[in-house]
Amino acid sequence: MPEDMLAHWAASLHPLLSRIVCISVQRAENDPLQPNPPHSYLATEPAEERRILQQFWQDLQRVVERGEKICWVTFNGKRFDVPFLLARTLHHGLKPITCGLLDDYPYRQYPHCDLFNLFSGINWGLEDLCALLHIPNPKAHGDGSLIAQILETEGVDGVRRYCEADVKATLACFAKLLPLLPPECQPH
Repeated sequence: MPEDMLAHWAASLHPLLSRIVCISVQRAENDPLQPNPPHSYLATEPAEERRILQQFWQDLQRVVERGEKICWVTFNGKRFDVPFLLARTLHHGLKPITCGLLDDYPYRQYPHCDLFNLFSGINWGLEDLCALLHIPNPKAHGDGSLIAQILETEGVDGVRRYCEADVKATLACFAKLLPLLPPECQPH
């Protein structure tokens, strides 16, 4: 593939023109202040995207089968991350599972709590919420618009570090915002 096409493909935020390189998740089973380390699914080359999506959905299926209560926490996940994930999943002919992640109703915070939607009417990013809540800025080394550059200069491991920093910051924000959230979102 010519270099200029590769750069355009990697830089695109359209699900038909790009791919998923990394999916990062972090679990906080009982206390959002004491989460497990992040886990990332990595596609080191384009042909591996289907494999990481398949593994992601299989792992979620196991959690659902155990009957675990899941409160998904994202920042702008209902408008960007989840629709992108869903589009790439369907592109590969895979079937997502019913686990609450796909709930995109903007004013419902369970089973998918999108912290971006808690402040409707304010157009800000995760780094702004982190500043408000005195949480270290996960975007100190760049934002999502630089993913193609990070991929080019640091490889998939650089993208993994970027995604895991976002996941950690999002969960730290969630922990500080728990008093504003419905009982279903509270740790058990």
